[in-house]
Order: sequence, then C-alpha cells, then structure tokens
Amino acid sequence: MSEQTATLPSTGQWRAVTELGERSVDLVAAHLDRTLLATDFDGTLSPIVEDPMAARMHPAARAALVQLAPRVGQLAVITGRGVDVVRELGRFSEEPAFGQVLVLGQYGQEAWDAASGETTSPPAPLSVRAAKSQVTELLAANAELDFLSGVAVEDKGRAIGVHTRRALDPAAAYDWLREPLAGIATEHELVLEPGRNVIELRSSTTTKGEALHLLAQRSHPAVVVMMGDDLGDLAAFAAVRELTADGVLGLCVVAGSQEQPAVAAQADVLCGGPEGVAAWLAEVSRAVDALPQRER
Repeated sequence: MSEQTATLPSTGQWRAVTELGERSVDLVAAHLDRTLLATDFDGTLSPIVEDPMAARMHPAARAALVQLAPRVGQLAVITGRGVDVVRELGRFSEEPAFGQVLVLGQYGQEAWDAASGETTSPPAPLSVRAAKSQVTELLAANAELDFLSGVAVEDKGRAIGVHTRRALDPAAAYDWLREPLAGIATEHELVLEPGRNVIELRSSTTTKGEALHLLAQRSHPAVVVMMGDDLGDLAAFAAVRELTADGVLGLCVVAGSQEQPAVAAQADVLCGGPEGVAAWLAEVSRAVDALPQRER
C-alpha cells in the first residue's frame, strides 16, 4: 500500500489516489447516463453501528443519490444482507427517485427490482439453520469467557452474521471465534466470510464480483463505479479492474477504515468513511448540475 493510501482522509473528506481518481467526478458527471453506480450498504452508505438493524443511510448520501438516481444509467446496491432488510433500512420504496434501483442481496443471490416491484429470493437451505444452532450452542457453552460477552448472532436467512462489535473485547472475541466458526462452516458446506467485526457463514458461493459482472452485462455501461468498505467488496473491486481491461472506465471508491487497510489499497478514490462517500457523491451531483443542459 502506498503511503498516500495508508493515510485515511478525515471523516467527511475524500482524496483521489490514482490519476483516474483525480478525474472521477468529471468522468462520472459527463457519462452519468451510461454509468453503472454500484454500492455496498453497511459501512459505505450507512455508518457502522452496534446494532445492525439500526443501520441507516447517511443523510447526505441519501440526498446526493436522490439527485443522481433518476439520471444515472443504473443504480445498484450489492450487499451481503437480505434484500428485504436493505429495502427497509435504506427506505428505497419510500422515495420516487429510487424507482429504477436494483438491490442485490446475499451477494447477488436475492434481487429486488424497484421498477417492477419483483423480488427474487430462492429458499434458504436447511444447513444455515443447523449452523445457527451450533453457533448459538458454541456461545452458550463458552459463556464464562468474558471477552465473548456482547457477541450477537444475526439471522440473514441464507447466512449467519456473528457480530463482535458489541463484545467486551471485540478483537479477542473475533480472533477466538474464527477457528470454531470455520469448523462449523466446513461441516455444513458454508462459505466463511470475515468482515469488519463480523464473521459471516453463508450458503452462497456467489461473490459481489460476479454480481457486478452480471449487472455490467445487462446495462452495457461506459463507466462502472463500485463503492465499498469491507473484505466482501474486494471481489467487486477486482471485477472493476477486469471490466477496465475490457475497455470500460472503472472506478473503485472506498469508504476507508483502519480496520481494513487491504480494502483501502484498492481505491481510486479514498473516502473518510460513509461521510466521505457522501461528500464524493455530492460533488458528482454538483458537477452534473453545472453541465450545460445539452450535456446532461
């Protein structure tokens, strides 16, 4: 990682890391109607909070997306959460400007199309329920370990999220849990997905990179932007580079954190958390408004 990348911008700020990043605002504004704007939710549009069900889109990010969504070629949210949860947390159904948004949940296994109102959601395998029981039993059997106090289990339908953010010692809980959770995942043929103070056991092997490729095949964009913050977004950032090699202008916009330096290293645009992402989106929106009418 370069020294420039290693130093995160202040909260609410963003910085171009590459030459393409320097031109990112003007590039997206000039080609907005042929841009695929894809984004993670938690930690990117929404600040990370102790209770996952209390996550809400940053107000400034929401305001910018309301302005951009009707003009952009395709706005898509690609998340590890279920689509129904993200629809509710993001309040996408409440805003007419989001009438064309696509929400892809469980790394692309689930989908909600705002334009048609249709939801695609294959049934959850029984292996997830069995794994959840074992995770619950694991935590109960080791309740005497003080550092595990506060660990929470989130049922995502096709996945289980084991959150350590509210643990008495989040780092110790995370490190201790990795090995037994890996064993449970292997036993039930689930994918182990580490993240920011969360370890996920999921039934799907689909990645955000595959989801992004499918979206690009569908929309034929001139510009692809992926915004993310966590290890699960690395596959999507890799997909951006692959699309760039095929002639698409690809931009990786990262909501940086000290917890995930490997993710920050992928950035063309490095942001100081979700507030920084909101600031970049707002600048794109202002650049669009500044274009002559014929260029919009």
